[in-house]
Amino acid sequence: MVTPQDPAGADEIHVPAFADARAARPGWMRALNALGRLAPGVATPSAEAWWKAAIAGEPGAREPEEPALRALEALADSLRRDARLSLLGRISARDDTIRIARTHLRVQRALDEHPQILATALPDPVFIIGLPRTGTTFLHLLLSCDPRNRTLPYWESFDPVPPRTGPDGRPAKVTAMLDQLARIAPHYQAIHPMRADSAEECVALFMNEFRTLQFDIQYRAPHYVDWLLREAPRIAYHGYLRQLRLVHFHRPVGERFVLKDPIHCVHLETVLELFPTAKLVFTHRDPERSLSSICSLYAHTRAIFSDAVDPLALGDEILHGYWPRALEAAQRVRAQLPRGACADVRQPDLARDPLGAVRALYATLGFELDEAASDGMQRFIEHQARGPRHVHRHAAEDFGLSGGAIRERFASYVEAFDL
Repeated sequence: MVTPQDPAGADEIHVPAFADARAARPGWMRALNALGRLAPGVATPSAEAWWKAAIAGEPGAREPEEPALRALEALADSLRRDARLSLLGRISARDDTIRIARTHLRVQRALDEHPQILATALPDPVFIIGLPRTGTTFLHLLLSCDPRNRTLPYWESFDPVPPRTGPDGRPAKVTAMLDQLARIAPHYQAIHPMRADSAEECVALFMNEFRTLQFDIQYRAPHYVDWLLREAPRIAYHGYLRQLRLVHFHRPVGERFVLKDPIHCVHLETVLELFPTAKLVFTHRDPERSLSSICSLYAHTRAIFSDAVDPLALGDEILHGYWPRALEAAQRVRAQLPRGACADVRQPDLARDPLGAVRALYATLGFELDEAASDGMQRFIEHQARGPRHVHRHAAEDFGLSGGAIRERFASYVEAFDL
């Protein structure tokens, strides 16, 4: 996450440069996975078994929809073929996928029981568009401080279906999940900070459809990626849109929906097709730093689930994969947008003067930055500055890449935004 410069003497939390999946883990995880290598058939990925468990856990739910069946089968097949999951990885993939499948079934049931949800009008959306690791998280959290901006707190995106009766336990469930993640991957919060009540990406809504590149961040899944990118993105976005209507039906707040997920950069034309009134905020960062940070994010995330994370192979995968193509395609779309439909935020400007960057983008998009919004944002900036400084160590060379070659590949982009 991008933060303003911390005051001298602030504590630092270091994320070490990635070298080896096993070395990055607590000792108890290494021991458990060593035992798991003696039983490679335990918790083998199986879409059929996962759906069976999910349906048993949601009595009365109807059968899953055909697009979700195909998507989970593609994911499970790729996990078996490609991911080389450890024992903990196989168990985690099973438990997490069953949870997601149950959520998918409950979303279906909620929409069946309340068909008026699909007619719910949404506030005009603002999409933050940018590659991962370009300041999107900090900008999203900053914009969430404006009471007029409606965002998705993690507890709401994680589970968009409120309980039928009794207290709402969703925030507590997300907090428990994040506590478990901290035990497994102690440094992960410093790479991507998450809290149950903070604004979060749309990623969980796409996961509920089993159609998102987030699964490729968690697991090495090239066959799933190939399958997903051949599918019409409108299928995933149809499920996404109905879940946005679901959450806003139950919690109608805000004048604008401020939404963020790296996948929007990959499917920008579909975003504009389904949300024709959307305004876009493009984030920009030196591609050498953003790509090396993406590699580090993938490496540390996949290392939670697999011992077989090769940083050199990962660098080649990222440089020649979907993110560079998505950035280039998004810039072509951006060039055709009318004046006032999009704003640009350079990561160095956001880091140096966060409130100034927001004032500029509000002016470009025709929004008013009133006192309540600016005061809330200033309090957030000051709170961030008082907290520990996250030092995420990574370099292109760690992943077999040349910083000069990356910048040359994106020379026109670097020049256009003075990166």
